[in-house]
Amino acid sequence: MSIRLLYIIDSLRIGGAETLLLDLLDAAQKRGDQVKVAYFTPGPLEAEVARRGVEAVRLSQHGLRDPRALLRALRLTRDWDPHIVHTHLIKSDLVGQLAARLLSRRRVITLHNTDPWRKKRVLSGIYRTLTSGADACLAVTENVADHVAHYGGYDRDQIEVVQNGVDLDRFAAGQAQPMDLTQFGVPENAVVLAKIGRVTAQKDHENFLQAISLLRDRNLNLHVLIVGDGELSGVVQERARSLGLGDDQLTFTGNLRDMPALLAAIDIFVLASKWEGLPMALLEAMASEVPVVSTAVGGIPDLINDGVNGMLVAPSDPSALAGALEHMIADADARRLLGEVGRGTVESRFSGAAMMDRLWSIYNAPTAGSELIGDGCGSK
Repeated sequence: MSIRLLYIIDSLRIGGAETLLLDLLDAAQKRGDQVKVAYFTPGPLEAEVARRGVEAVRLSQHGLRDPRALLRALRLTRDWDPHIVHTHLIKSDLVGQLAARLLSRRRVITLHNTDPWRKKRVLSGIYRTLTSGADACLAVTENVADHVAHYGGYDRDQIEVVQNGVDLDRFAAGQAQPMDLTQFGVPENAVVLAKIGRVTAQKDHENFLQAISLLRDRNLNLHVLIVGDGELSGVVQERARSLGLGDDQLTFTGNLRDMPALLAAIDIFVLASKWEGLPMALLEAMASEVPVVSTAVGGIPDLINDGVNGMLVAPSDPSALAGALEHMIADADARRLLGEVGRGTVESRFSGAAMMDRLWSIYNAPTAGSELIGDGCGSK
């Protein structure tokens, strides 16, 4: 039987949760289910949602400061009558879960990050109160589940781990024509490092730029791409200039949508975040056999075994990050081997098809008698 799914998400900007949303829409349509999207902040992915023939409804232009966001969510949920409301990220969790709760709809919530704000007791209490009782409470990694239970007052036994997964065919090495990077001023023989993701405090571009500045005077044949956009874009560009990183060494590309082509063209993927859950961009890089250097935060140490299928460094340590990058730049054989083993890790543990099968088994669970259905999600 076809089910109606309402996905509520904070934005349609480019990011990990938003990329996952597109995969969910594709999976739902493939299964013959009906989907709608509600969101707060517009972005480039509006066109991607529309291309799939999915209606997207904006809840507010002013985030949680607009009380009409809840009224719009209530109206949409009442009128369209979804079988399941599935929310992603904080604003959508608060508004979407409350609307679905008031209208007695089945509720699913996905916890994406080890967010620092959960350590603030008042904020965690408000969040727990408004989201408690969801029929299924999902976390993208064990680490995220533990973090939310410890700091957020959740019952750990009520949080189910459903790890992110990636389309193994779409991101297989050799499948995509490599992107022409000369358009970004990249010399043809340079080793290309790419930092891909939103330009926000979480992603710690300061740490990354300081590491690159340490490499600048070591006569390495490299070029750096910062791919993405965000509220700190101007600040990060100014910081790069203040560190003496010119266009001949570093290029800000803005958002790029053809990730398989970009990953096919680069040599090293870099993640320098302060906190994470399980980044989709990291999984995509590993699936593409691109060697990765990442900070050891969130669920990443469960994914990467340092020196085996990638390299791990401590967060906020530019010297350690620079050292790992220098090693990777100098050793093409190590890059190839780490990339191959990384692909194997994703194949064995992070298949997108397996993730969707697990999620739909939760969607299709009976409304009573299932271990995933109850009143405990969000309460101890």
